[in-house]
Amino acid sequence: MGRCLSKQDIETYTATGGISKNIVDLQNVVKESAWKWYSDRRQKDFPTAVKKVRLDFDWTGVKFIPTKLKYSDPRTVQYESNVLFESVFKNNSNKEQHHSLKTEQQTTGTCTSSITKGYTTGFNVGLTLSAPADIAGTTCGFSKGFSVENTLANEDQRTMTWSAEGVLLVEKQSMLTAKLQITEKQSSYTFTTKVAVKGEVIVKFYERKNNKYLIEYRAPIKTILVQNRDKFTDAKGEIFVEDIDGTAYVKVEGKCIFKYGIKQEIIINQNSNEEQIVLS
Repeated sequence: MGRCLSKQDIETYTATGGISKNIVDLQNVVKESAWKWYSDRRQKDFPTAVKKVRLDFDWTGVKFIPTKLKYSDPRTVQYESNVLFESVFKNNSNKEQHHSLKTEQQTTGTCTSSITKGYTTGFNVGLTLSAPADIAGTTCGFSKGFSVENTLANEDQRTMTWSAEGVLLVEKQSMLTAKLQITEKQSSYTFTTKVAVKGEVIVKFYERKNNKYLIEYRAPIKTILVQNRDKFTDAKGEIFVEDIDGTAYVKVEGKCIFKYGIKQEIIINQNSNEEQIVLS
């Protein structure tokens, strides 16, 4: 648990306390509001020293609901091919041979994302965001979106299965090589969204020395955010919390990189340097 505040600390305390000027820790903002409330209402036998009090935060009553995302056009699109499977058939006889080829291989599609502007609750972000339309419409597994758990680099993974089956003719006194090759596409995006923050946050105060329960603070998260809008000021001086029709919204910006398979090829090479694609 982070350090709590005394009344004397309030003036010099920075409630943002995120990993950068553009990312605010909501728990620190709530902590400041809760400690002011506690300082005004504590009973005579309640501890007054910060080090003697423990605060427990309950976020279960708070919902974070992202609105429709806006994505940039895909940037730095790259393609990379990798061989997942290779099989060699040698026919040292004087008759042609038929061999069955059957294989099933898996690749992992990834979405690597990070938040460049927005909020945390302690270390957590805990958002599920919809993927760009050109990603959601593919078979790479991100049709239901991707997860952003914290402000650092997040990697969401999806498994893709590739299969090939057929009969190969191997000429007499020859060698045939069959390869399963996958082409992967990588594209990066930036995104913006507004996250609606609704519900009630609860902070419970305990006496640290004996874990004695003292008092409970409850407040609508909307009230806390709107009253502390000035703490949500980014490096450019823009306030990124706003009250829209009675709901508090926090502007969130970030970036993401998708890498996933888009095509499979079966490449056949029989005693020749010339490759023949027989199945894709």
